[in-house]
Amino acid sequence: MNRYMIVIPAKNRSFLLKCDEGDGMKPETLQKLVSGYVETVPAALDATWAREEADRLVLLVDEEGRLKCKAANQRATNIAPADVTRNGMQPLAGAAVLALQRGDKLMGFSKHVAEDILKEWL
Repeated sequence: MNRYMIVIPAKNRSFLLKCDEGDGMKPETLQKLVSGYVETVPAALDATWAREEADRLVLLVDEEGRLKCKAANQRATNIAPADVTRNGMQPLAGAAVLALQRGDKLMGFSKHVAEDILKEWL
């Protein structure tokens, strides 16, 4: 099955990106997408949005995005838990990638699920 992660740029429209390594993305690809070292932030969206076995949904961001003064990413901030962003007072910065987590594995969504999440939330 083809799987897709959802890329959420800080300034442009969110889009689907086909996974480049089976069910997930290569670490190098994720680093390029967020322009830095990848940090996992839990998403406020319930794992049931994945419509398959998932421990949780996560946002992948540059761990130093704020320090690098990257642009605020309001769409990603809107789907992050309030405690992570101090109720939006410290928004996520730079591009983010939405994925599902199963155990220690980060995976993409089926295409129709990714499209539904994109349409509903981003």
